Amino acid sequence: MKAILSTEEALNRLEQLCQASQIQDIELVKYIEHQAAENEQLKLTLHKLRTTIAQKGNTISSMHSKLTDALRE
Repeated sequence: MKAILSTEEALNRLEQLCQASQIQDIELVKYIEHQAAENEQLKLTLHKLRTTIAQKGNTISSMHSKLTDALRE
């Protein structure tokens, strides 16, 4: 069985299983779609937070260098 790489692939495989078993679970499809959307939102939030932390780190480093230079003089 190959790995699932996207939400679409997961939903396609679920649809195939439902057809093979002649059972449909609309709530499961909705749940998978909701989880995928939430995952994408969390990835976006994480990216923003990492960017913010990196920018703050650069600012602090820059301020530290300026303070060090000022103290040397």
